[in-house]
Amino acid sequence: MDTTMDHQDLEEELAHLLSTEPQAPPTPDSMDRQAPRIDRRRTRPKPQFLSIYQRITQVTALFAAIAVCAACLLVWSIAYTYGQLSETAGSVLPTNLAQWWPLTLYGPWSVAALSILRAAVQRQPAKRSWGVLLVTSAMAVALCVSHSSHSVLAFVTLGIPPITSLVCFWELVGQFSSKQRTRRRGRVQQPSKV
Repeated sequence: MDTTMDHQDLEEELAHLLSTEPQAPPTPDSMDRQAPRIDRRRTRPKPQFLSIYQRITQVTALFAAIAVCAACLLVWSIAYTYGQLSETAGSVLPTNLAQWWPLTLYGPWSVAALSILRAAVQRQPAKRSWGVLLVTSAMAVALCVSHSSHSVLAFVTLGIPPITSLVCFWELVGQFSSKQRTRRRGRVQQPSKV
């Protein structure tokens, strides 16, 4: 009976010891690993405004440079073609009238060009204005080439300036439309603040 009692007491005591076994005291290394460090320094926000501002400034400067180059070349090619058309008209018309005759081509050309620019800014189609621009440019090429000597070099030399004015204007309009697209993309890509 004593052995049974002792055996039961030992089992109870063992169960009691196992259930309430104290854990080993933590070592200083484990305390350092468990307790996260709290950084009390304030983090400064990164200057995102400056980087966005610099990128916008660079893109705007690039747009402006392309637009200025296209406008300068456009003015030069129109002035050159204007002189050629005046000479062509001078062979048929009096000198006073021949000076102003190229305006019959470049008047509609200018009005169509302004209409296309307005349509590009307002994001509207301008098919009719592009048609007028193409027809007047083709007429300018035909008239400049018709009065030249019949060599390939003369055709190229006198035919390229009206085509150049058309291409430069096309690039100028492209700058307006691409700037509008860039602004729209920038508005869409801005994250919503919650």
